[in-house]
Amino acid sequence: MIHHLKSCLTHNNTTKSPEVIKYFSLITLRCGNRVPQIGYPSNTQKNHSLVSLTQKMSQLSLRGEVEHARNIFDQICTRDSVSWNVMIKCYIENAMVENARKLFDEMPERTSVSWNTMIMGYIKTGRTNMALKLFIMTPDKDVVTWTAMITGLCRASRVNDAWLLFEKMPEPNAVSWSSIISGFQQNGFANESLNVFKQMLSVGIQPVSSHLFTSVLSACADLTMVSLSEQVYSQILKRGFHANYTLLGNSAISTFFKTGSFHNARLVFLDLDKPDIVTWNAMITGSAQDGYGLEAMMIFHQMQKAKVLPDGISYMGVLHGCSHSGYVKEGEQYFQSMKTDYGISPGLEHFAAMVDLYARAGKLEKAYKIIIEMPFEPTVVFWRTLLSGCRKWGDLEMALCAAEEILKLEPYNSSACLMVIDMFALAGKWEDVRKMRRVMRKTEARKELGCSWIDVKGRNCLFTTGDKIHPEADRIFSVIELLRHDCAIDYTRLEGFPNG
Repeated sequence: MIHHLKSCLTHNNTTKSPEVIKYFSLITLRCGNRVPQIGYPSNTQKNHSLVSLTQKMSQLSLRGEVEHARNIFDQICTRDSVSWNVMIKCYIENAMVENARKLFDEMPERTSVSWNTMIMGYIKTGRTNMALKLFIMTPDKDVVTWTAMITGLCRASRVNDAWLLFEKMPEPNAVSWSSIISGFQQNGFANESLNVFKQMLSVGIQPVSSHLFTSVLSACADLTMVSLSEQVYSQILKRGFHANYTLLGNSAISTFFKTGSFHNARLVFLDLDKPDIVTWNAMITGSAQDGYGLEAMMIFHQMQKAKVLPDGISYMGVLHGCSHSGYVKEGEQYFQSMKTDYGISPGLEHFAAMVDLYARAGKLEKAYKIIIEMPFEPTVVFWRTLLSGCRKWGDLEMALCAAEEILKLEPYNSSACLMVIDMFALAGKWEDVRKMRRVMRKTEARKELGCSWIDVKGRNCLFTTGDKIHPEADRIFSVIELLRHDCAIDYTRLEGFPNG
């Protein structure tokens, strides 16, 4: 009777009179869930409802309402893999990896998205070993699985493991190459980063993202390779990365400044249609660091005319420009205008810039006063800056005070001891020199080995003091001897000329 009644109802919806519906409801209450509902939804309606609920779960996840999302998930009668994956992702996005793993283990049928989501969840929370175990267990690894694991190993500073995994990857795509190149660069292996980039191009993989070029430019900056930086930037223009040109332009400006090419940095800056605050700051800071203090101040004022509000980084850059070029009065005015004109409270780095400004200009008392009166606890950088100024201007008394503070903070700081030794030597206090050397031996203070490098035809050559392990060391020392001989001859000739 029930099925007959339902067939009558669904056959002609217009016959659903109140009496019939009331009668059907009474039967439903007596029989429970065995009776189908009136107007049973079609498969299309079911799918639409499922999609709607899944979308709502994603929205709740973004707002951090995990419990609400889980309640909706629990109410879904027939869940598909998408709804499971969305709930797992919801847990991961809200730092609930254990809940995500529990749900992952309960999944009736896992897809590649399920495995990849869980692996990336472990990587996000820094649990690289768990991610690696899951990666090994993954049945059908796709390019996303491999790339995610390589990225995770790079983030954990396990670059060698990442490279070994990359070499085993069946068919790495442009994103995979970008991941390993960025990993090398971010972990301080600039040479390796550039070598892998060249290898990528040699196998015919074309760069598809601006992120890759940003990493390559950073590697060029790390090695101060001007010629290669120019080549990489030419590739950016040639391949037409106009969508992210401001981002790449900012990276190129920073790179050219780090390689000492003010001219190239300025050309990139002038070529940008819409420079942002990062662009202006890169120009101001880069100009200051390369010794173009006046240019840094001019760019700062250009930024103000363009109605771009300066921030703390802008002021730090222009203060460094004043410091390196000796503009003391202008530096004081900029320091005051931070608070009065823009409401920016000076930070530790701004006070450090002012100490450097005064120390370079010989105003050591003012530098000392800032260190003592500033609302921050002075770090070793402040006392080192003051000590450097004392050494330059010959203030032995204040140098000893600064050195004492440095040794309190860093007892094994060899550079401070060596600067004080130089000060004693200049003053002819040889007994104090011997005492300081004994202190260095007692505290086991050692000077770090310095190094320098040079770009020769696109190849980076590194040297250290007294380096004799370079493959071409014999030829290098032979040339040095020839140069020394030529200098001695020129000096002898100059001595023969009359004075005046």
